[in-house]
Amino acid sequence: MSHHNLLSSTGAAAPPALALIELAERLDGLLVANGVNPIIRGIASITEAGPDDITFLSDAKGQKKHIDELATSRAAAVIAPAGVAELPLPSIRFAQPYIGLSRALNFFHPAYQPPSGIHPTAFVDERASVHPTACIGPHAVVEAGADIGANVVLDGQVFVGRGAVIGVSTHFHPQVKLLHGCRVGARSIVHSGAVIGSDGFGFTRVAEGHVKIPQIGIVEIGDDVEIGANVTIDRAAMGKTFIGNGTKIDNLVHIAHNCVIGRNCLIIAQVGISGSTIIEDGVTLAGQSGTVGHVRIGRGAVVAARGVVTEDVASGAVVSGFPLKPHTEEKRIMAALRRLPDLVKTVRDLERRLDGEIKATSEPGDS
Repeated sequence: MSHHNLLSSTGAAAPPALALIELAERLDGLLVANGVNPIIRGIASITEAGPDDITFLSDAKGQKKHIDELATSRAAAVIAPAGVAELPLPSIRFAQPYIGLSRALNFFHPAYQPPSGIHPTAFVDERASVHPTACIGPHAVVEAGADIGANVVLDGQVFVGRGAVIGVSTHFHPQVKLLHGCRVGARSIVHSGAVIGSDGFGFTRVAEGHVKIPQIGIVEIGDDVEIGANVTIDRAAMGKTFIGNGTKIDNLVHIAHNCVIGRNCLIIAQVGISGSTIIEDGVTLAGQSGTVGHVRIGRGAVVAARGVVTEDVASGAVVSGFPLKPHTEEKRIMAALRRLPDLVKTVRDLERRLDGEIKATSEPGDS
């Protein structure tokens, strides 16, 4: 493979300006414009958009406020939900407006694809296999037996251990570590500082302290997975830690050894998943939630923020709290706790009144 300076690239060309009707066709949305057809050159927020920008209106909470803001926005048009009422700007409508937003952002800000090649400062072992279309960035390391697929991008200071495998069109951001024997599938994205394949936390206690149990398994990650910054995924003691296709993992998540995570799960920031947890397809773990080891979370279940899973969770359940309980019950408990100061005051007032009445009845009457 030829060596050249990757930094010489000028990056992706800016997309052409489009008339609104052409943009609606490109994004596959429904145009509602009453004959108005402005030229669109970019996309921006409601408050920052200029006269040649399209902006965005979600179907989320607070929509009415943002509709009011559209009346004073300088934007030329808006991406909006299909069912929203009449708007003060021409619009491109979508049943799922975030799909329209994603398409527009990809059109106006296409992803940068660096040129193929190996940077002169990178180290690639001669026994590694690197596809000619791959890009290996500055100071990256690819060890013996590693297999780097077509159109893979390894940014600066990435480390790929011996025998590791990276599937086609996967992108590792700076300082990602994929340790020996571990595998990442196609079209996945791994953000800066993530470590895949660190040793599982395996020790046994003895009189003198702790004896380390060798961790000889691997991590296997499927296709179309996104892994956030500073995520750590431990290799299995034996066998593999597994992440299924389409799962998205936010920043600062820890996944322990021998966990099995299904397809299309969402794992939000600061989640901790203990060893040998099984998470079925479509599960959501909200921020700062966690599990003890050897539990199973059923298909489509949701664990709310800071929930702690100490026993199996049924498919489709929505749970929260510690100890874990149905989310509706936890909300009632939280609502009651907010009323607790007033309830304590009421009880004290009743105690004082009752004490006064008891004292009054116990005093000797007039003779």
